[in-house]
Amino acid sequence: MTVSDTLHMDNSTLPELNSEHDQQCLTPIQDFYKDTNIFITGSTGFLGKILIEKLLRSCKDVSTLYLLVRSKKGKNVHTRVEEIFDDIIFERLRKECPKFRHKVVGIAGDCTLPDLGLSIEDRKLLMDKVNVVFHVAATVRFDEKLNIAVAINVRAGRDLLQLAREMKDLKSFIHVSTAFSNCAADLTEEKFYEPVVDYKKVMMMAESLPEKMLDKITPVILDKFPNTYAFTKHVAEDVVRAEGIGLPVGIVRPSIVVSTYKEPIPAWINNMYGATGVFAGAAVGLLKVLYCDKNCTANIVPVDMVVNSVIASGWEIGTEFQKNKNAETKIYNYESSNDNVSVYRKTQIKMTVCLVNKNLIRRADITNLSTASAAYQL
Repeated sequence: MTVSDTLHMDNSTLPELNSEHDQQCLTPIQDFYKDTNIFITGSTGFLGKILIEKLLRSCKDVSTLYLLVRSKKGKNVHTRVEEIFDDIIFERLRKECPKFRHKVVGIAGDCTLPDLGLSIEDRKLLMDKVNVVFHVAATVRFDEKLNIAVAINVRAGRDLLQLAREMKDLKSFIHVSTAFSNCAADLTEEKFYEPVVDYKKVMMMAESLPEKMLDKITPVILDKFPNTYAFTKHVAEDVVRAEGIGLPVGIVRPSIVVSTYKEPIPAWINNMYGATGVFAGAAVGLLKVLYCDKNCTANIVPVDMVVNSVIASGWEIGTEFQKNKNAETKIYNYESSNDNVSVYRKTQIKMTVCLVNKNLIRRADITNLSTASAAYQL
């Protein structure tokens, strides 16, 4: 079984674990995660929530999920962890696996701070207990200031890898990147690319230069990269290459992540980033035109399928590392363009038909579905 065999796994394909006989029917992935302690960053975010839900529901025998959570807006770590499970996406989990809450432990920390803002006690706890790490945390704002983007997307990854090196029984470490981390290249293959600048130099500039000066030279630093998000995710992959030597590390590069396909419920999303904001703006009539090439690929992937690939990749990395401690870092591009191509023009038409069928817009409101490639009516 390979990762490609597991990308579309859902709970219907996984056995119920209600008897001693059932315990012997675990899939290879379930068996790998059985009795493991997992550390997750970005747990309060969009992808992080789906990852938590999927692990608790489909890998019922996990031991503990340690969630890195920071205090925010007067709410402490305990309160914020409790709020995670208030979301509608956990209703299915509560029905199928009601006794799960004791498996979730909040760890106070902050990816904007050195060493993830961890206390000495929590750092030791993680070193002693954790077997699997999912580094999901990132700032995905395209207009984020460079010093903040570097702190979260670059330094936090380095600090986490250094912590992982101290973990006594680390089986797998997955760094969630983006399919656009090497967007300056004509073709993005599943390999490391030569960094445009050394990550240590980037960190030094971000931490030492005055903010105003850094803001002025940011366009020069970015060079061919369109924004600080793509640039820092590119640099972060160099961190993984350098700091992950000798560790069971892998990188998953999803493209544009949108709402769930079907797990745990269809069409769930909790943000208005990227493509979602475009679709929502068009649906309510705020966005009339979109400046783009209508023939470009709409490379979007559902978040539940991305999470499946992350979990499956963690299993494959861990399994192969047990066989070969010197194995090269695996990189997985998870995108839709090769297997299920849809250009923006087709996406526009499908969305329009959907809105009409649901009586959200009238057919009479659709004045022109054949417009210029640079700007077309939604």
